[in-house]
Amino acid sequence: DASLSAQSSLSSDRYYKRAPFFCSVAPTSQVTCVGTKIEMDAEIHAAVRGGLKYWAFDWYAPDSSLRTAWILYKQSRYRYLINWCGLVRRGLLGSVPFSNSQWQANMREWAQYMREPNYQKVTVGEPNRPLLYILWDQNQLKWYFDNELTNVRACLDDLRQLLADSGIGAPYVVILDATAGAPIARTIGADAISNYIAGFKQEAVGPYVELDKQTQEFWKQMADTGMPTIPVAMVGWDTRARQEKPVPWEQGTPNPNPTQYYILPTPKELNAHMRAAVEFIHAHPNACPSKALLIYSWDECDEGGGLIPTLGDPKGSYLRAIAPVIS
Repeated sequence: DASLSAQSSLSSDRYYKRAPFFCSVAPTSQVTCVGTKIEMDAEIHAAVRGGLKYWAFDWYAPDSSLRTAWILYKQSRYRYLINWCGLVRRGLLGSVPFSNSQWQANMREWAQYMREPNYQKVTVGEPNRPLLYILWDQNQLKWYFDNELTNVRACLDDLRQLLADSGIGAPYVVILDATAGAPIARTIGADAISNYIAGFKQEAVGPYVELDKQTQEFWKQMADTGMPTIPVAMVGWDTRARQEKPVPWEQGTPNPNPTQYYILPTPKELNAHMRAAVEFIHAHPNACPSKALLIYSWDECDEGGGLIPTLGDPKGSYLRAIAPVIS
């Protein structure tokens, strides 16, 4: 169970306070998190108070426990207070082999999601364009698209037609592969580039101000490709919990004394970083035409950088810090 692995990573005296606010902790520091509609309602209200306009859900197969958050969101009566969009691994858009046309069913599924009134839309050239982030993986190009970029383009063209038939704008497709995504985006007809996290070097106990500096340089590097971009802001990067107790989907051996991480920001430092992101968007209208911002992250609690209220910060000081900037 993937979600149990993340709970295990947080189960220590050093990291349990990073667990979401609704989790419980045993005397052994074992973290247990069982979310329900009540907790999801509270998350939505916290996000709205923090000024967030949408959540980009990491997309998983229906049988994955990591899809539970989206299911609870969809069941919440408060879901219309905050929009959502997909952040999808390409394999979940294609098919094996590509010729079996399962990808067409995937496009119909996403077209249906994008018709929902609370699916996040942007205005670039035309209004009402559904936002879609695609995590790029070269292996998945080989497995799910017969190693042909033209097949990826065929998927996106099919999705555009389905939405046009419904009177909805063309999807605003963002390739998450940093600067390397620019030529890919041009070839497949995507609209912009970004990345799941910013580009930065590993440092031994690096200060947050250094992560902030490198992240701002990363925004410039993406803009310099000439391809429209969506900047990604960084709440932090501290993977020590996963280094000490690795999750099964990442390679690595336990490292009981990791030193390569960035110190998490103070609320004041995070406010300044988010202000820089907003100012970058407004100062570069050609590079950032969607005026969208991606923030890492809402709840990557064991990976280092979550806005969600936690056991150690149940009132959500990070959200209070950024609300004046992005509201």
